[in-house]
Amino acid sequence: MIPAVSLVVLAGAATAANASGESEDLAGLSCSPTQTAITDVPHRLFDAWNRGDAAGVAAQFTTDGHMIPSNGSYLTSRTAIASFYTSAFAGPLKDTRMIGRPLTVRCLSSTTAVIDGLGGLLKPGDTYTDPDQVPIGQRIIVSWTAVRVGNTYYMKEFQSTSIQG
Repeated sequence: MIPAVSLVVLAGAATAANASGESEDLAGLSCSPTQTAITDVPHRLFDAWNRGDAAGVAAQFTTDGHMIPSNGSYLTSRTAIASFYTSAFAGPLKDTRMIGRPLTVRCLSSTTAVIDGLGGLLKPGDTYTDPDQVPIGQRIIVSWTAVRVGNTYYMKEFQSTSIQG
């Protein structure tokens, strides 16, 4: 098993939507400036991951963003995230790729959203296109909080769990 599978696995052409059944005061709330800006974060992150670009992965977080990858590390800054992925991309995550899709996107305010997703770590030679196809142990479930800075969303909090069975 490869440790540190920890990417936001929210790719595809998914459009952010408010969760139904939330409290009435959140009903109809829209994240600004556009709903799709929220799902731009994983696209940028996947692009950096698939290039093995640790600084690019870290750049998708706020400067004080927190990350808890599947291996249980607790990373508390963009600098710590970049350092973690520099080592990971040189070692156990070398030449890996990520795929995924959002499960839910819930707007908490006009500048904050919580996203849950399903994804998978692709080892060299893997050709899976859907996270449901990715073998257990390579499949992850994630939750992250995105915040808007200007017209761009960044990850503020992120946690992933490897699905084991």
